[in-house]
Amino acid sequence: MKLRLQLTSSALLIGCLLTAATSVVAQPDQPRGPREPLGALKHAMTEAGAPDLTSDQEAQLRVLISGFRREQPSEGDRQAHTAYNAAILAGDLAAAQAQAAIIAQLSSSRLQPLAKFEIDVLSVLTSGGQLDALKAKFGDRLVQLVGSLAGGPRQGSRGPGGRPGEGPGGPRPRTPRDN
Repeated sequence: MKLRLQLTSSALLIGCLLTAATSVVAQPDQPRGPREPLGALKHAMTEAGAPDLTSDQEAQLRVLISGFRREQPSEGDRQAHTAYNAAILAGDLAAAQAQAAIIAQLSSSRLQPLAKFEIDVLSVLTSGGQLDALKAKFGDRLVQLVGSLAGGPRQGSRGPGGRPGEGPGGPRPRTPRDN
C-alpha cells in the first residue's frame, strides 16, 4: 500500500512538473516596450566608467536622434534594391549596374548627414566629459556605438566575416539586451 501511494504521488508530481514546463515553454514572449534610444550609450558609459549624462545632454541627444531619423529617406532605397534584385534575377547586367549606381548614390547621400550626426553626438559627449573614457574603453568601436543612436547598425554595413551589425570598427559594443 505504501509503495502504491509513493508511485501515485510520484506520477502526480511528474505530471504537474510536465504541465508547468509546457506552459512556460509555450508562453509567448512578452511584448517589449519602445526601445530606449540612449540605453546602449548609457550602458557603454557605465562600462567605461564615464560620468552619467546630464539631463541637458540627454535632451540634446534626443533632439539630434529624432531630427536625424526624421530626415532619413528609405522608400527610394527600398525601390532601388528591389529593382536591383529583379535585374539580377532577370540576368540583365546593364539594369543591375544602373541600379547599383543609384544605390551607391543613395548610400553616399546618407553618409554625409550620418557623419554630421555622429560628430554632433561626440560634441555633446565632449561637453560632459564622457568622450575620453568612452574612447579609452571602446576605441574605434565608439563610432559604431554612436552610429547606432541613429537607428541601429549602419545600413548595409558588414564587417569582417560579413556579419550584419559590424561596421568598420568591428562588432558593436554589447548591450544588456544581448544577454
